[in-house]
Amino acid sequence: MLILLAAAMILFMITAALGIDLARMHLARTELRTATDAAAKAAAEALSRTQDIDAAVARGTEIAAANHVHGVPLRLRADDFVFGRSEQDADTGRFVLDPAGRPRNSVRVVGQRSADSASGAVPLMFGGLFERDYFEPQQQAVATYIERDIVLVVDRSGSMKGTKFSDLQLAIGVFAETLGSTPVEEQVGLASYSDRATADVALTGDLSALSAGMNRLTPGGFTSISRGMAAGARIIVDGRSREFVERTMIVMTDGRHNRGPEPREVASRLAAEGVVIHTITFGADADRPRMQEVAAIGRGRHYHADNGLQLRDIYQEIALTLSTMITE
Repeated sequence: MLILLAAAMILFMITAALGIDLARMHLARTELRTATDAAAKAAAEALSRTQDIDAAVARGTEIAAANHVHGVPLRLRADDFVFGRSEQDADTGRFVLDPAGRPRNSVRVVGQRSADSASGAVPLMFGGLFERDYFEPQQQAVATYIERDIVLVVDRSGSMKGTKFSDLQLAIGVFAETLGSTPVEEQVGLASYSDRATADVALTGDLSALSAGMNRLTPGGFTSISRGMAAGARIIVDGRSREFVERTMIVMTDGRHNRGPEPREVASRLAAEGVVIHTITFGADADRPRMQEVAAIGRGRHYHADNGLQLRDIYQEIALTLSTMITE
């Protein structure tokens, strides 16, 4: 019995030691992920402001050191940073970093607690029992700073009179409020159309201008989606260079195109200029197949709302997906 008890105690101690070190390894890995993400985001933000690699490395290093991994600040070296340009893959939707791409908008940070890293490896309390004295975790994060010029193109044809237009005004208000909660100030404009189109709000960081612009609109007339898109294009062309911002158009309609050029042709021209087009159809009479094609041409998504609540949810979802910081 004493022999069995001694063996059980030894087994218990080994299990306890293993559990302690496994918990230590898990915590170190989680802390390293947090510190690496923070460093990448900070470096990408500094890069976006300055296009200065040294300044970006300094900022990323500073933020990394403010985060502890197993009680020790994460120390990064300059060669832990890789800068380049990330572009969205048309097939997968993922952003791919090209170190040779210009202008730079992304940074990859490799955070390590290894023997040859600046912070050293993580010591294990009972590693000697398993002939492994240190744990050497590594994490990688890619942060891409994406600024956007966004133009909303809304339907103000006669079929939008009454409750539908009120629902649209509320939805645009939700869009502006949601976009305002993101960490970066996007530039947003507004165009509207019936059988004729107008550029109602130039690109601005003042999101309250969207609601003010909507309040000035009066529904009436036929439906020319293509002229609305062309009016939106006039707004977007006056924005920032396509080399430094992602340009997005969100086209909404409750009906069927019946005046002017074919919307798919306008979408093709915009897509060739790098504009991403999302489309929203609202109500039972909207031309969903055509707007699905417009979104596909513009490398965007198509959404459909049957009622005002769904319309608000869609605009909110789009605002949330227009993130300016993407970490892989």
